[in-house]
Amino acid sequence: MIRKKIMISGFLCLLCGTMLVSCKPARQGEKSSDAFTASMVADVRPIEEIKVSAKMDESSQVRISWNQVSRAASYVVCRSDNDGSEWKKLKELTPDKTSYVDDTAAMGMDYHYKVEAACEYSQTDHFAYDKDQMPQKLTAECNIYTGVGGAFWDQKAMKAKQQKIGEILLTYSFGGGGKEAVEPEGVEIYRGTSAGHMKLLERGLVKDISTQEFDFGKNYVDSTVEQGKTYFYQIRAYALLNGKRVYGKRSDAIEVQAAEPEGVYSLRLVREPDSYRSNIVVALTSTKKENGVLTLLSDILTQKITMMYRMSADYYAQQAMDGSEVTVSTASRSSDQKQAKKPPYQAMKLKADRYSMDGRYFQSVTGDIVLDPQKTVYLELSPAASGQTLLASANLSVEEISFQARYNEGKHLMKLDVKGQKAFMEDLSSDGGYQIWTESATKGQSDQIRIGLLSRYSGNQTLKISQEQLLAVTYRYQRKNDDKLLEMTLAAEKYSTDGVKWKKISGDIMLKADELVYLQLVPQQDRIPYRQKGQRHGDLILSGTYGQNTSWTLQTDLLKGE
Repeated sequence: MIRKKIMISGFLCLLCGTMLVSCKPARQGEKSSDAFTASMVADVRPIEEIKVSAKMDESSQVRISWNQVSRAASYVVCRSDNDGSEWKKLKELTPDKTSYVDDTAAMGMDYHYKVEAACEYSQTDHFAYDKDQMPQKLTAECNIYTGVGGAFWDQKAMKAKQQKIGEILLTYSFGGGGKEAVEPEGVEIYRGTSAGHMKLLERGLVKDISTQEFDFGKNYVDSTVEQGKTYFYQIRAYALLNGKRVYGKRSDAIEVQAAEPEGVYSLRLVREPDSYRSNIVVALTSTKKENGVLTLLSDILTQKITMMYRMSADYYAQQAMDGSEVTVSTASRSSDQKQAKKPPYQAMKLKADRYSMDGRYFQSVTGDIVLDPQKTVYLELSPAASGQTLLASANLSVEEISFQARYNEGKHLMKLDVKGQKAFMEDLSSDGGYQIWTESATKGQSDQIRIGLLSRYSGNQTLKISQEQLLAVTYRYQRKNDDKLLEMTLAAEKYSTDGVKWKKISGDIMLKADELVYLQLVPQQDRIPYRQKGQRHGDLILSGTYGQNTSWTLQTDLLKGE
């Protein structure tokens, strides 16, 4: 009986040894032929990952949280104050902990946190994995800004909305800059007349704050502004922590001009030149009660008034009958009276010698003149250069006077149509203001076109048109009953500063503020279509450089006007 038991025990040992040999673990990528071994490997849990996050809690401290790792023997929490270049150990925690509160974190800081899980592995892990598949540590990082999520101006949304007179509508949004941050609860809005002098304008809580990554925006209406005045604004967000306001960073300052009513004015010619006086008197009236305040600047009135004029054909005919010498352009000087119907525009500098607020008592211009709504100012104007004379309005087909003025707080251009006795106010363009017109051309097909170009803003920078650009002027036109736009290249071969004496172009043309230049343009081939039957377009495109290397392009339709 005993012998039988020994034989059975030996058989069982042999069987177990065979099983152990057959249960050799399969290496990564290999398949075991033994079903039992395969089932054991399949039951082994994979190596876990650790994920970490950081948020501000109600006591304005940073709480770092992570997921539990089953193989972790301990967790080590580290912090970096310099984007992860150097790390400081904060705490080592037992494996049952999954969060840690950093009570040493300061407000308004960028912190990086790292949590390391020190791993311990079971016999099953060693049986199922190679050594290089079982890391000593599992590590994860996160960052947080311990200040308030930023507030910024949404200028795109502001531009899309119409500003009302007496108000400035401001639109703002919040953003954490891609980092976790304290969610804003309110904003402070600052205002000033310059970016360097800002004062608190408004402070208040923001209602209905979204918690979706600060993707909400709000509006604020400043109803304490003056018409046309320019203001600077900044905004910063804040949160309430432990009963105190904790602030984010101030936004960049933006510049906004308050809306203003469009000024409506009338003009009356009070006195014309005569044999004793070469000056005129005009009455400029602010006609509407809703108008803003117009300020006529003394430095402009005394030296920067421009008059554009064109002598009438009747004037030339009368001069010819009297035998007087007539100064006209070459294109207009002809025995054919038809040529005298388009004498050249001329530019003349004027100055305001005196002014009056009642039309009776005149005084010298020694300072700025303020014209309130529904008031009238009388200006006495004369040529700025000695020896020049003014012609009566009856002898002119065009007589326009222009100068810059301040309307409320903004700069504008006042245009006085003396011939038509009308007054207009225009906005100043950032790339200068220019007037272009056709001086001479033959209807139908022309061998040349003469144009005039006036730099009509006193504040204009110098316009440079290079010789290369003068040789490549674009002219777009349409043929009869054809909607397709065609192009041809024109070249400026001559220029003039008075419309009388012409010179061949041999270099760049520099046009300063209030100056005038005439250009003679010729086609490189064919002839120039100009006012032919059925033509709807005759666009001239001229390019140059405005000021300091600013690209400049002027496009005008030569078929409109004179």
